Amino acid sequence: MKNYRRLWPYVRPHFPLLMWAAACMAFSSVLKGVSLGLLVPLVDFVLLNRQVALPGWVPGPLVSAAVWFQQLSPVSRLNGLGAALIILYAMKNTVLYLQTTLMNTVSLRFLRDLRNGLYQHYQRLSQDFFSGERTGELVSRITHDVGVLQNTITEGLTDIIYQTAQMIVFAVIIFAIDWKLAGLALLLLPALGYPIVRIGKALRKLGFSVQERMADLNSRLIETLQGIRIIKAFTAERLEEARFAAINQDYYKAHIRTVKRREALAAITDMISMAGGLVVLQVGGRAVLQGSISPGTVVFFLAALLSLYEPIKRLSRLHSLNQQALTAAKRVAEILRTEPSVQDAPGAVALVKFSEGIQFEDVRFRYSAAAGSGDERWVLQGVDLAVRAGEVVAIVGSSGSGKTTMVNLLLRLYDPTSGRITVDGKDLRSVTLESLRRQIGLVTQDPFLFHDSIRNNIAFGQPEASLEEVVAVAKAANADGFIRRLPAGYDSQVGDLGAKLSGGERQRIAIARALLKNPPILVLDEATSQLDSESERLVQEALDRLMKGRTVFVIAHRFSTIRQADRIVVLDQGRIAETGRHEELLRGSPLYRRLYELQVAS
Repeated sequence: MKNYRRLWPYVRPHFPLLMWAAACMAFSSVLKGVSLGLLVPLVDFVLLNRQVALPGWVPGPLVSAAVWFQQLSPVSRLNGLGAALIILYAMKNTVLYLQTTLMNTVSLRFLRDLRNGLYQHYQRLSQDFFSGERTGELVSRITHDVGVLQNTITEGLTDIIYQTAQMIVFAVIIFAIDWKLAGLALLLLPALGYPIVRIGKALRKLGFSVQERMADLNSRLIETLQGIRIIKAFTAERLEEARFAAINQDYYKAHIRTVKRREALAAITDMISMAGGLVVLQVGGRAVLQGSISPGTVVFFLAALLSLYEPIKRLSRLHSLNQQALTAAKRVAEILRTEPSVQDAPGAVALVKFSEGIQFEDVRFRYSAAAGSGDERWVLQGVDLAVRAGEVVAIVGSSGSGKTTMVNLLLRLYDPTSGRITVDGKDLRSVTLESLRRQIGLVTQDPFLFHDSIRNNIAFGQPEASLEEVVAVAKAANADGFIRRLPAGYDSQVGDLGAKLSGGERQRIAIARALLKNPPILVLDEATSQLDSESERLVQEALDRLMKGRTVFVIAHRFSTIRQADRIVVLDQGRIAETGRHEELLRGSPLYRRLYELQVAS
């Protein structure tokens, strides 16, 4: 229940609508009972033309109406019952329409709000969470699992209210007609308890398996679509088809086992219901033959009993649905319970415009195994570095030396395991994340572009920017020329992950995006490492414009991009081995010289 309680905030705003729907369900159940009650006069008064003594509990007005009804001719009785049925069914169907519309409105609003809530929570979670989770798993929780919960509200909650109301109405009816016969008919109901509980436990386990297999399907699908170029290049289509088919088969097996158990429960419930009906038919039929009860009353009792069994069958099926919903609720609640490891501290203040410098003070860091690193080795060990405002600092080192980790800590995607980083003398943990990240621009090795227009990609994060401002930064980034050659210019779609653009074009779009943000601190993470010579020249010219007047951290393999740095920091196994300018390090640092010679030789 605690998992359901975590979802209550998404249901609570729609509770008034839910109550209106519940009122409609209760009224609809009463109308259904009244409609079935017309079977008594239909059989006894119309078809058999019998005078029936009504039980003592029937209210006086109904007794008077029955006496008046019996005085009518058989044809008038038939016409009157027909008119009454039309009115009752019109009322019942109107109420059913209202209840269905209201319940669907509640469930769809819940679906909308929960998906929004999950997506917003994803946005707040820290980088270490995403490093340890499969993308397909996260997609599955916001699509498939939330969809299961919506079905629980649309179907499950509706059944809980509506079928329970019907059970109460028809239980009252059959006990009012003949309490001994009602007790006898319901004697078999406790036999339903065992299969419901036993099969329900199995369904909960199978529900978890089905949702896990769906997550596997999503993960595989996303991974293969993102890697389709490599799959085709290595002619691995058949291999990937076989892998997907195997996962799909596992999903099928888990799902079909769920269906078999659910339908078995429905069959058992139906058999027990039929046994109860046969008991009534035997006992009630003999009572009719003996003249102790009217045929219409027995027909009414039997119809009411079957109407009572139907909600019992529905509620037993609901138990199986609820087991799947419990699993989905648990998986969704796990996400909502997860707290970001990096968040604003109590009393955090906004960072005003950066103006002095950045300090790394004895910074040590290791990725936790939970973050998906696979181990907990130290990535940075006692890093001390002071960077003045306006200084260009290049960070070099072999793969795994901690270069990218340093800038990830600066962006506060992670927090240091020990030590601290300050900006203008303030610990990063004492300032708000939003104000810190607004001060920093990022251009990465493989720039991420959204499946949107070029204009919107450049203006990402700055949606208020005018077209003139977008064009200005595109010109500064050497991007305006190729953009205007595209059929739709700045409104051209870049494709998924920028697939319609070359690497150099994507890089220049990313530089224009950073220029529009106009941050005082700039991080260039391998920004030219995968470009050809002509693209590198255009990108480097754009980077030179971008770097002017800013504090810049440059991570690069190509030494041509870092020669002009004010200072070069050489990292080795998470420690700063050397610092200096290019010429100084070539003369005095064997490690830097070896890195340089390896790059030149390649």
